[in-house]
Amino acid sequence: MRIGQAELVAGVVSFALAAGTLGLTGPDRAVAVIWPANAVLLALMLERRPGAWPGVLALGMLASVAADGLMRGVSLGSVLHAACSLVELCLAAALLRRPGPRDEGLLDAPSAVGRFIAVCGGVAPALSGIGAAVTARLLFRQDPGASFAVWFLGDGLGLLIVTPFVRALLRGGHRRDFAARSGWRRAEAAGLLALTAASAYAVFFVAPRPLMFVLFCPVMLATFRIGRRGTELAVMIVALIGTVATLGGEGPIATPGADPRERALLLQIFLAGLLLTCLPVAAALAARGESLAALSRSAEALRAQGAELARLAATDDLTGALNRAAFRDAALQVIRDSAIRDSAMRIPAHAPLSLIAIDLDLFKAVNDRHGHRAGDRALVHLVAVLRAGLREPDLVGRVGGDEFLVLLPGTDLDRADAIALRLRGALRRTPLALDDGAVLTLSMSCGTAPYRDGMSFEDFVHAADTALYRDKHAGREVARSA
Repeated sequence: MRIGQAELVAGVVSFALAAGTLGLTGPDRAVAVIWPANAVLLALMLERRPGAWPGVLALGMLASVAADGLMRGVSLGSVLHAACSLVELCLAAALLRRPGPRDEGLLDAPSAVGRFIAVCGGVAPALSGIGAAVTARLLFRQDPGASFAVWFLGDGLGLLIVTPFVRALLRGGHRRDFAARSGWRRAEAAGLLALTAASAYAVFFVAPRPLMFVLFCPVMLATFRIGRRGTELAVMIVALIGTVATLGGEGPIATPGADPRERALLLQIFLAGLLLTCLPVAAALAARGESLAALSRSAEALRAQGAELARLAATDDLTGALNRAAFRDAALQVIRDSAIRDSAMRIPAHAPLSLIAIDLDLFKAVNDRHGHRAGDRALVHLVAVLRAGLREPDLVGRVGGDEFLVLLPGTDLDRADAIALRLRGALRRTPLALDDGAVLTLSMSCGTAPYRDGMSFEDFVHAADTALYRDKHAGREVARSA
């Protein structure tokens, strides 16, 4: 059984809370009307694996017995009540613990809120309350029904109100949530919590009439604007201010002559109504936010998938160059863009634009001698050489078996001739090594053509093809089109 620093701190806090609430209850062995001590231990147990629970339970037992002994003297009833609390903690921790990442929260979704309320506000305190009622009847001759009701309300409301707050403190949830907000959102959150505190102070210490219903407004506003953390903090603020006022004889619940325990129970019932109203709203808002985030992620994934599909549809699957249709669309867009740009500058002609038609020499011989796989590698190699020697805006398209087009925006014919010559030289200087050990020195024929006003895309390609045909048959390095 390993006990760490967190367990020791939780034990000390649990002892302090237990002693304080027993002191408020009085020395007559009655069941404490307020019992937040178990909430501290439950929050820690939910942060630990079941193997570490015995250490937390041992400290809880010691804290409860020590607090009872300090305030009212040690007795068998002290031990039995502490044992009932351990049963409550074990049952609540077992029912609330979920397998999976530790970041899963108690109140992440409406279903989780429902389970949390059922366990902490119903099942766990009800089962432990039976043992407490039997102890009160057998040892102290007290009314078991009244003892059960006080135990059930005190323990249940303590677990409901304090457990989420303490667990968030243990996990740094409030700090992370505050740090993740922008400066304006932080100021807004602080302002809403200050408004809640001011409203609670006014209701419990200043207002001459019972106005407790007013507190629903700032707490619900904190729920909508801050989220679940806002609900936890706002309810804790109201609980602290209300408890101090009510037990001190102040506020709308502290009527003259009323039993202090009765006042404490009425306050807890009010806090339960406040909590059970706001928690489901906070969970529903969180679930809606997560749904919207999931939809946003799905939409982004669909957009990325659509972009990838569009890219694949526009790409030659062997070489990665644009296919014929995609190259045509891209070339037409470049032609339109250059016309728009020139129109804005009031220049009648297009900006320089040239096209290179390329044909891999002796491609059939490569296929016949080395196989189609070698021919495919030769095409891939050609495109790699072309891209290495071109600019980013230049377009490469495969329009036939071994036929390629290169569009050169902002390039006149003389420059296009020089680029074609350089690309031919780069291909010769970059041999292709095949799997069988053979090394191929590839060459290509090129034909260049400039774009002229009024040309269709087909006319543009035809001009480059004509130049390519002349180059293949005349043997010139670069053929100019007329």
